[in-house]
Amino acid sequence: MFNRVAIIGLGLIGGSLGLALRQARAARHVAGFDLYKQVVDRARKLGAIDQSCASLAEAARGSELIILATPVGAMRPLLQQLATLASPGAVITDVASTKAQVISWAEEYLPATISFVGGHPIAGKETSGIEAADATLFKQCVYCLTPTKRTSPAALEKVAALIDSLGARMRFLEPSEHDGMMAGVSHLPFIAAIALMQTTALNPAWDDASILAGSGFRDMTRLAAGSPEMYRDICLTNSETITRWLADYIALLSTLRDHIATRDLNLGEVFAQAQKARNNWQEAQEQTKNSNPK
Repeated sequence: MFNRVAIIGLGLIGGSLGLALRQARAARHVAGFDLYKQVVDRARKLGAIDQSCASLAEAARGSELIILATPVGAMRPLLQQLATLASPGAVITDVASTKAQVISWAEEYLPATISFVGGHPIAGKETSGIEAADATLFKQCVYCLTPTKRTSPAALEKVAALIDSLGARMRFLEPSEHDGMMAGVSHLPFIAAIALMQTTALNPAWDDASILAGSGFRDMTRLAAGSPEMYRDICLTNSETITRWLADYIALLSTLRDHIATRDLNLGEVFAQAQKARNNWQEAQEQTKNSNPK
């Protein structure tokens, strides 16, 4: 059990972490800090934290584990400040969707007396904010850890204990490996959703066409409803890998356009290949879920 955990950033992920920790009785005391006082107060009322902190220094003071649950763009200044605010021996971890850049900042700014372990839970909802926090959000989800040569075994053990208390499944990856895969299965999808939403919404016929848009359009554009700031920061901190995935995606879209323009019957083969890949992936997901009941 942790004596004191500090959660910095009390949105969906930060709030859910607090609720899960308290429900599992994995921490004696959970402190929380957010830039917006009303968010901190609401988190306290919802039971996500024990203590509402008015500053980063107050939250960090005496905490053995500090979780950064902010947009990735905010982590650089936070790590700079925590270099002097965190107690010696403290472990800092994050939940960002990009890892290499955050780890680079941590290794640049944090002293040897403070450990950092990169983390990323593959969990979320359509809605965001503290009101959407859910103690069961992380159950059975994949929680990535990206240790480096500078990651101490003791620090890694503490973050692993956190993940275990959440009911999540650990996956160890190299930071660059994590960022490369996430660019394809997470970052590319929200860019595609944004492109689809913009393409249709900017069309002169959108007012009439929007009435006809059904569940397919809703599902395909769901990610476009996410935080613009979060998406921006992800793109800025994983730009090279995302660009490579986008090049492949654009090339395939171009090929599909040509098939459609020429009424090429081979179009059906491309669709069949995609259908098979999608069905195989979904089947594997179900098997994994059923083999890891919690």
